[in-house]
Amino acid sequence: MGDSSENQRVKGVVGEVGLQRNGNQFNSFKLTIEMVIDNGKGLTYDQGEALMKQFRKELLGKNVELAAVVVPCPVCGKEFNSENGMKQHLRRIHGEKKSKRRSTRGRKK
Repeated sequence: MGDSSENQRVKGVVGEVGLQRNGNQFNSFKLTIEMVIDNGKGLTYDQGEALMKQFRKELLGKNVELAAVVVPCPVCGKEFNSENGMKQHLRRIHGEKKSKRRSTRGRKK
């Protein structure tokens, strides 16, 4: 990918998260995360393949720690796992209105 991959961040949208029991082990699970990569410029197949190899090299066999996304309500502090969920809560519970752009077409000055 050319850039210094040490500091390179990858953005994307998680499309699916799956959980499956790991064999016959009672407290062991496989977590699968499907992510659609969006770097703002698009990826060629070769770039996507290089990114996959980089992930495999940096992640396979390594201990990793995942943190849940927490978006607190600015009014009451209730925590949500997405900004959209928090905004919906603001509208429904605290009466905050959606900010909409108003059209100026057809208005007289």
